[in-house]
Amino acid sequence: MNQLARLLCLVSIAAAALTAAAARPALAQVSIDGGVFAVNGTTDLGGLVSLQIFKTPVLPLAVEVTGAKPFAASGFAATGDARFTVGGTTFGGGIGFGDLASSGSYAGLYDILLAQKLIPHLAIEARMWMGERRPASAFIGLRASL
Repeated sequence: MNQLARLLCLVSIAAAALTAAAARPALAQVSIDGGVFAVNGTTDLGGLVSLQIFKTPVLPLAVEVTGAKPFAASGFAATGDARFTVGGTTFGGGIGFGDLASSGSYAGLYDILLAQKLIPHLAIEARMWMGERRPASAFIGLRASL
């Protein structure tokens, strides 16, 4: 019985060590997108900046905060997004606030996204923002992750 207790103790310590090693926090990741916005029937160049604030150690799930801004318009959007990656494809969505159409009516909105990795640290990404009583806005561009 004493040997069984020692073996169970050793296995428990090894399992705890492996769990602690796998649960290390992810390093913060900053991503910058540049591309084209389609807002309220017009197109405009613009950009997105994302900061990864959480990443699960086992599942391919990350949480980011993102700011989006068309260059010529005075609108913007800020969202919290969940991103789920399978292979080189990322699906996601989030909620936030803003007004990409520059109508002066800042309110809640939500977005969906789809990205495809091209090479390490570079992907093509498409997003769409929607909200109550506002036109949908879209973005397609290149995402560089640092």
